[in-house]
Amino acid sequence: MKKWLPLLILSLMLTGCGGNKDDQAKSDTKAKTNNESKAKTQNKQDNKSGNKQGNKQENKAKTLALKNMDKNKRDVVLFLNRAESLAQQLQFEAANLTNGKAVTEDGLTYRQLPEKYDTRDEILDYFSRFWSRPLAENLYDYMNTKLVNGKVYLAPDDSEYPMIISNRNTFVKYDDGDLIATVNEITLPAYAQDRTVTYRLSRDKKTKLYEIKKREGTYGSEMYK
Repeated sequence: MKKWLPLLILSLMLTGCGGNKDDQAKSDTKAKTNNESKAKTQNKQDNKSGNKQGNKQENKAKTLALKNMDKNKRDVVLFLNRAESLAQQLQFEAANLTNGKAVTEDGLTYRQLPEKYDTRDEILDYFSRFWSRPLAENLYDYMNTKLVNGKVYLAPDDSEYPMIISNRNTFVKYDDGDLIATVNEITLPAYAQDRTVTYRLSRDKKTKLYEIKKREGTYGSEMYK
């Protein structure tokens, strides 16, 4: 046997072992990278899940705050202010709609409403968050509306009812499960002589949230008759 042949065999054996080690190292590095990638993906998913859970808890807390208005007069004041400004809020939504369309008829300009408010049912659902269904329907009928291609357009009305509802002039009492909120001097003397309005708030049987079941007082009453 030639002297160089054993050396060649030994060299080939050593090269093969080194190659196996390199292949194993590459395999280990690839596995580590994959594990790190999976860990990052899982962390992102966990963070998203945590954010969703946090949002759910926040929304639940807001709902519970509305349910407990009987324990917080300030919440009652905020609720009444919002309830009395719903028609005005829709006017703002129409005025603020980007590229909103408008039609003019009999001297009135009716403006397009955002999609979430452009049907009667959607508007009534919005009003019914604060008013009983009959009062919500009366408020809708009071507004100047027009159907254009099956969508509700809204025109401003001439009447104005500025409201002053605050902790100072609002008095709340509990009456057989209902809240009775009386607001004295709800507006300035220049707007009306009778300036007392009383609200009865009852819990809705389904949502358990308060809604205005009755509104007594002449000021602004035509909006709800």
